[in-house]
Amino acid sequence: MKNKSFVKSYLSIAILSTLSLNSYAEEDQFSWNISGWINEGITYYDDGIGSDIAQLSDNGTTLGSRITLSGDYNLEEHGLNVGFEVIIEPLSGTPNYGGGGHQTPLLFANQDNLDTFNGGDIGLLGSSLHIGGDWGKVTIGLQSMPTDNIAVLADPSGTIWSGISPLFRANGFFIRGIDEGSTNIAWGQFSQCLATPGLGIGLDCNGIYRNGVRYDLPKMGNFSVAVGYANDEIYDIAVKYSAEHAGLKTNLHGGYSVNKDGGTNVGGNGSSTLQFQAGVMHLESGVFGVATYQMEETDDAIVGSGDDTDAYYFKAGIRKQYNAFGDSAFYAEYASYNDQYGMAHLDGVVGSELNQWGIAAEQYFGSRFLIYAKYENLSLNVSGSESARSIYNSAEDLTLIQLGGTIFF
Repeated sequence: MKNKSFVKSYLSIAILSTLSLNSYAEEDQFSWNISGWINEGITYYDDGIGSDIAQLSDNGTTLGSRITLSGDYNLEEHGLNVGFEVIIEPLSGTPNYGGGGHQTPLLFANQDNLDTFNGGDIGLLGSSLHIGGDWGKVTIGLQSMPTDNIAVLADPSGTIWSGISPLFRANGFFIRGIDEGSTNIAWGQFSQCLATPGLGIGLDCNGIYRNGVRYDLPKMGNFSVAVGYANDEIYDIAVKYSAEHAGLKTNLHGGYSVNKDGGTNVGGNGSSTLQFQAGVMHLESGVFGVATYQMEETDDAIVGSGDDTDAYYFKAGIRKQYNAFGDSAFYAEYASYNDQYGMAHLDGVVGSELNQWGIAAEQYFGSRFLIYAKYENLSLNVSGSESARSIYNSAEDLTLIQLGGTIFF
């Protein structure tokens, strides 16, 4: 009797599933897709005291490995399009000791825990639905807000896999040569964001997925505008311009965000972030350049804390096809993260400058695979009391050599 019931249930499920699949197959208005990329690398570091080689997933989060499930349903008779997006990330980190799941190694790895990044978990990056028409598009859920990646995606060369403005690589590495017991001990503590307290990436400081609502206005020629609201009381607006004229590809991105809970890492009760990025590429020669600027402020912060910061990033190079494999790219970059020292005023710090520079080469194999090599250097200088200079200005430089690859699907 149980076997008969099981067979009946199985047949019912199979029939319903077949009907469901057939109904979707017959609906030309419906489409779905699985896409994404896998990004892995091998890192050599020399921190002035020791050196080592480790395999680490590259590019932190959002630009690290991801799998995107998406779908669209066109309601042509109503002039509407509805859809969804779910993004998951393979994570290979130690458990987050704050109780928040697993960590991405590029941000949280340091010299002492590299051997613990073996395996990990699957994390949810985004989950949202959208509805759009001639009037624009509204997206609701865990998503990329308008000012996310303002300081990243105006790069017309597409060489973001090896080099971007946020400080991702070695973010969690200890600074060697400084005094024990100092307030700041890691490189990311001198590139602290105010819009996202605790995020030490220096630029693109509203660059995380948030639960919220986003409205993209209809595109106006070469311009696009988006506004958003995210939990809790985070407002932002982004304006983007993209065009090709006289053999030049030009991208201009600007964004402004207000976080009513921002700046809490320096005792503040709200923060604002202004960002710009400009990118230009000469299409025939492949020569390109990128310039990025960010300014952050917070209200009612603790006196002397890093509550008024700015940061710059520049990249220049060439991307062109020199061989049968595909395009090759070569570039140099420089970044300066200023006064993002957070609470290091407790050690007498009144100003800081974290400098990063690097050179890189990328080789593309068609449009779905690339490999890259990069050399970069981090250095630190602080101003303040004699005690502060004694603690931090003996910091050793950090040298990194990265070999990595990305495959798209």
